[in-house]
Amino acid sequence: MAKREASGNRVDAIIEAALQLFLERGYDNTPLSAVAERLGLTKAGVYHHFATKEDLLFMAHRRTMERQLLPLLAEAEAEPDPEKRLRKFIFEHARTLALEPTTGLLIREARRLVPKHLAEIKKSWRRGLKILRNSVAELQAHGRCRTDVNPTHAAFAAIGMTNWIPFWFDPKRPDSADEVARAMQVLFMDALLHRTADQPDRTDHRPIRAAGALK
Repeated sequence: MAKREASGNRVDAIIEAALQLFLERGYDNTPLSAVAERLGLTKAGVYHHFATKEDLLFMAHRRTMERQLLPLLAEAEAEPDPEKRLRKFIFEHARTLALEPTTGLLIREARRLVPKHLAEIKKSWRRGLKILRNSVAELQAHGRCRTDVNPTHAAFAAIGMTNWIPFWFDPKRPDSADEVARAMQVLFMDALLHRTADQPDRTDHRPIRAAGALK
């Protein structure tokens, strides 16, 4: 048991060191030997846990999702009210992206993953997109938001808006993270809930059919 715990701690340490080096030097300019040097290990000590740098990147993705994204997805899915669900998801996702620059790094570097690994990561991404899309459609079905917006397009807009945060937010100002997250939430929800002039408030709205299934 102690050996397993020690091994897990070593894996976590390698992942943390690698992510920091990716931020500092870029993925291409960070060989596993640099990760080993940062931790005072031999290259063999790193290769014992990770066969390749891509394998390390994939494990970093999976660990980050398990700790950050999956709990948020579960919490959102448990919320029965679609408006509260959307507000909570957008705020928390935006806040995480502001506070954790490595999360944005992983999103940017996902293209480095081999198809098998990328497909596994995309399962969680699609789950989040589905939550957003279905929440918008549910609000439309009950006449609680505008119906001239495609739910799938709205979901992609929310994800795109929040995922762009690491490209401009200064992680040295973590005290602004809540303010940024609140701005993302307000901008999206106010636009979604605002009805057009020719769309009266009634309860028999029917949602627009999604443009296509998630791939």
